[in-house]
Amino acid sequence: MSTRITRFNEARALERVASAAHEVQAASAALQEHFSPDGDAQPPMLKLVRIEAAMLELKTARADFDDVFTFGRNLQCGRSDVGSVQGND
Repeated sequence: MSTRITRFNEARALERVASAAHEVQAASAALQEHFSPDGDAQPPMLKLVRIEAAMLELKTARADFDDVFTFGRNLQCGRSDVGSVQGND
């Protein structure tokens, strides 16, 4: 795999992480609007589901980024066997 393709895949994965982090922030802000200072608010289920989905996407995006980044680094170092890419060397 060329360095150019590796960089492209890493950039795309990083963009996904950034987008997911932005969605977590937006969902958190939307949820925060439903809480009063006295703590008597009951947030709508849809807002809770939105933040849960956003957090799951962020977790998945970060794991995928780690995989892409590690895979690309191992290939650049000349370690292309499956065991070394998976960290089993």
